Amino acid sequence: MATVKAIAITHKTAVDTGRHDLLTLVLSASLPLAVFVLANGVAELNGTLPLFFSPFGLPGWVGAALYIGSLPLFGIARWMIAREGHAGRVAARWIVALMAGAIVFPFIVAPLDSLMLSIASMALVIVGLAALARVAQISVKAALVMAPGLSWLGLSALVGLSFIAGWSPPFGLTNANNSL
Repeated sequence: MATVKAIAITHKTAVDTGRHDLLTLVLSASLPLAVFVLANGVAELNGTLPLFFSPFGLPGWVGAALYIGSLPLFGIARWMIAREGHAGRVAARWIVALMAGAIVFPFIVAPLDSLMLSIASMALVIVGLAALARVAQISVKAALVMAPGLSWLGLSALVGLSFIAGWSPPFGLTNANNSL
């Protein structure tokens, strides 16, 4: 008779969000970028180009690099709080919603006029601030990791809104033509 040995097989994978090791940190930081690159590839095949805003006369690639650079920061913040109980999982979902919004945003706003673009960018910033508030209740460090990416989103939204409103702060570069 043959002897059969039972082996327990666990169903944990490398993408298990409950794990908290270096591999999941790298995956959390790189997965939003991978999705963004995939979305750009599909858009390139369809012939649609995303829209990136770069204030203060900077080249468009600088704005795109800073915008895309915020995605890994959001992923790292999600990784930092995902294992912190129910409140951490809820806050992590808010970050995922922010990342999803940031990924599809350049594609959605391309056909919009300036006013609707400003409204959409402010809506994304509001979602980001709501996510930041939930993250800060759980981990101040994770909120600080999110802050640079969210500040870039907020700056571009504020500058775009000031162009629409015809208003700029007295120290702003956009006020140079109005002061003559």
